[in-house]
Amino acid sequence: MCAVWSTEEEALFEKTGGWVLERLQKVRNPADSLAVLRTVRTRFDRAYDSAPAAARAVVACRAGCGTCCHVPVGVQAHEVLIAAEHIQTHFSPAELEGVITRTAAHRQAFAGRSLEKRAALKIPCALLREGSCSIYEARPEACRAHHSRNLAGCRSNLESGFDTVDVLIPEIRARMFAVMLAIDQGAVEAGFDGRAYDFGSALHEALTDSLCAVRWTQRQPAFPSSCWEEGPDELDDEAGMLQPEGYFQ
Repeated sequence: MCAVWSTEEEALFEKTGGWVLERLQKVRNPADSLAVLRTVRTRFDRAYDSAPAAARAVVACRAGCGTCCHVPVGVQAHEVLIAAEHIQTHFSPAELEGVITRTAAHRQAFAGRSLEKRAALKIPCALLREGSCSIYEARPEACRAHHSRNLAGCRSNLESGFDTVDVLIPEIRARMFAVMLAIDQGAVEAGFDGRAYDFGSALHEALTDSLCAVRWTQRQPAFPSSCWEEGPDELDDEAGMLQPEGYFQ
């Protein structure tokens, strides 16, 4: 799948994606499909725990930092629906209303802007609470896959608007991406929405329109073009989508 992955990482990608595709193809009740993709997220924890101890020892990420929570996050539709479900289940009515208000402001600020201009806004995630993620158990895959070895470097990158400091940990990053791409590709090969969406914009849509989840279970695009990671003017109809390449058939 990826020329820079090790044999172990390639195997992780194939095993995870194959599991996702097999389970999704066996689902009889469409409503159970999201549960499959929620369950497979434990593979991130397994991948992290099996990374070299020396790599895990230099992870600088800590609760209360929130630096990486000020950059746009691209997601697949199922990630948004899992987050929305968590919010609707665990948040009070007042907390839910607060999230809707903040995601609405996020969506308005992002509307019509390029990825570069969106990143320059440095808008904090609508789910950031006192420097920590308020939906940590249901956070997007990109958030699960990110680990830094240099907090000062993260802050410098955020301030400058460019990743001038290399903060990544390759031995962990590759494993996390193998899991993330496998989950997304498995879902796409099972026929589900493969569009890349802006997390904040799509989350607002999911929290205000219950039909988003219905469309997803029917294997239709879950969210409108106003929620795309890149605007319609930046992409043609096929761009920004994972394609069903048949990796796991």
